[in-house]
Amino acid sequence: MNKAKKIVILDTTLREGEQARGLCFSVAEKIAIAHKLRDFGVNLIEIGQPGISASEATACSAICRAVSGVEFLVHARACAADVLAAEATGAQWVGIWASYNDISLMAKFNNKSRAWVRAQVVEAISLAKDRGMKVRFTIEDASRTDAALIHELGMAAVAAGADRISLADTVGVWHPQECAANVAAAVRNFNCEIEVHLHNDLGLAQANALAAIDNGASVIDATVLGIGERAGICDLFTLSAALQYLYKAPKYNFALAKDLTQAVSRIAGFQCEPHRPIVGRDIFTHVAKYHVTAAEKNPAAYSGLNPQEFAATSSVALNHLERQEQQRVVNDLQVQTPLVKGASELLYHRDGVGKRWVFMDQRIDARSPIYLIERVFERDYSGEYQPHVDAHAHHCDSVFVFMGINQDGSGLTVEVSFGVDEQQTTKTITSPASVFIPANIVHSYAYVSGAGRFLNLVLAPNYNKSLVASEL
Repeated sequence: MNKAKKIVILDTTLREGEQARGLCFSVAEKIAIAHKLRDFGVNLIEIGQPGISASEATACSAICRAVSGVEFLVHARACAADVLAAEATGAQWVGIWASYNDISLMAKFNNKSRAWVRAQVVEAISLAKDRGMKVRFTIEDASRTDAALIHELGMAAVAAGADRISLADTVGVWHPQECAANVAAAVRNFNCEIEVHLHNDLGLAQANALAAIDNGASVIDATVLGIGERAGICDLFTLSAALQYLYKAPKYNFALAKDLTQAVSRIAGFQCEPHRPIVGRDIFTHVAKYHVTAAEKNPAAYSGLNPQEFAATSSVALNHLERQEQQRVVNDLQVQTPLVKGASELLYHRDGVGKRWVFMDQRIDARSPIYLIERVFERDYSGEYQPHVDAHAHHCDSVFVFMGINQDGSGLTVEVSFGVDEQQTTKTITSPASVFIPANIVHSYAYVSGAGRFLNLVLAPNYNKSLVASEL
């Protein structure tokens, strides 16, 4: 610990990540994320399994052509067809895999013998090496495979030319001590690099990764936010931060971590938790009064990490504890009355024409995770309207909806702006219309003419506290 180690992170967001429920990247999204991963500091990216379909092969080939300055690995079963499909993509690495324990022989290989599996592995690796590819061979489900069997299959793979052996805790059940012992044995027995692929079913993926590193593993698989099959695998950001902080590894570009987080979470359809290590919104925020008092004198009093190393800043947000009478864990039907609200109650807003109704936030129903406001333009105010919304951004996604007074929804014209300065885009919009506003995007809107209604849905229970620049 605390000494320099040459550790490679293999990011497999574009392969393992797509095994998260409901997630499928477009080719353009895969290319964009590959660029972002490279710029963050990843130099080996696993991008897919071209042998499973023509569309997957096309996607892998497109990424290899579009992104330079990084090595790519494609996944392949231990068969000639998959190896040839891998070669055709232009990737430098092929990741051939097979499992070798009893449950795998029965469930995955229709009761084929170990000799048959071993022969398939040797043939596939030999073919890949003949074709000029670098080979990583993965022993799938190594965490439930007897050590003697790991040794037998691994030695056959190395003899066939494998450049790297990967041990996979496919079902996420390794104790760190078991992981350490298996990695140490692999380092002793296999004359090649050792990689680990660690699932997080018991929440131990990163603990196992550090145990593997301490016992000689030099390649660790990870994904953005740890996404993947079931509970996923190691999180790229916590792993790279641990390497940087605990092992004095070369620094990653954490200024790009927020952008990567937003890109993947948006495609995956979830919000990054505010308390998620390294990239969460609140991880360098001090709240308890005693902590705040100490942190104001010296932030290191209650922070072992330097926020600047992770492109963040330390902040305080003292909790004013007021015990509520509401019961927020009940699921009964509650009908609430909206609030009439002045725009000046919202940061970056001033009062102006039109009535405003807050239909939902944590004051109206303490269980609510959203803020929903409606503004009504009862008639054409174009001759007397004064702009009242300054540019601002939320730490969460939000939505604008514009509906005119006419039966078909027409009748209202507005302007919506995204970005700042030379990056600003402004569009004139006629109703009916809706606009999705991604988290952290600076935006504003302005009334132009007509009559109708404007709805603003913010995925946070308190509008002011959802603002990026707010210190409330």
